[in-house]
Amino acid sequence: MRKLLLLLLWLSTPTMAYQVQPMIVDLASHGKKSLVTYRLQNPSESALPIEIEVFKRTFDENQKEVLIPAEDDFIVLPPQVEVPAKSYQVFRAKYLGSPALKETDSYRIVFKQLPLPNEDEKSGVKMVFNFATLVFVSPDGISAQQKSTLNCAKLADCTLTISNEGQRVLDLSHFDYHFHQGKTTINWAQFQSITPGRFIMPGHKVELDISPLLGETPTDSAALINLFNKK
Repeated sequence: MRKLLLLLLWLSTPTMAYQVQPMIVDLASHGKKSLVTYRLQNPSESALPIEIEVFKRTFDENQKEVLIPAEDDFIVLPPQVEVPAKSYQVFRAKYLGSPALKETDSYRIVFKQLPLPNEDEKSGVKMVFNFATLVFVSPDGISAQQKSTLNCAKLADCTLTISNEGQRVLDLSHFDYHFHQGKTTINWAQFQSITPGRFIMPGHKVELDISPLLGETPTDSAALINLFNKK
């Protein structure tokens, strides 16, 4: 019964949850473009206490995201505030880390909902929502460089490996994908169903099973020549 109650609360609460925009930001390492403005909308009938936390994204040996506190790399104003009911709050975050970056760094700026006093005592359930926005910081004069290899001896075992050999984060949504010497085109809306995410950091790669998107096995490796077309 308690599990059912928690499920019902979870299903009903998101309609009253707050919203944060933008969720993905690409910043410069210095100057005017190193600043982002967020807007947090509180549509609920009660005030919303919010605290901001900053984390740098790193990755373990399995390419799983690991977050490290990085409060000194950004200044966020206000760092903590109570957003009135049916209102909004503007936050500004500026990168203060090293301006001499060699490649893209990435961060999570987290908007953390704090519980209201005695809230959990009244309901018996403590419900909070956190929004972890994604921030990329890149120096001037760098670019991403994709490399792709296709291992597809048969359709049931068809793997596409995409690596980023450049210094800037690679955004996969900027490309269309062409197979069978260009006769089969797969746009990003289709392709994202098999990807773990849009972005590949410098020095990283993803391996994708593309067999669900292809009607037949690519005839030969020549299909790779025009695998990506910049939009």
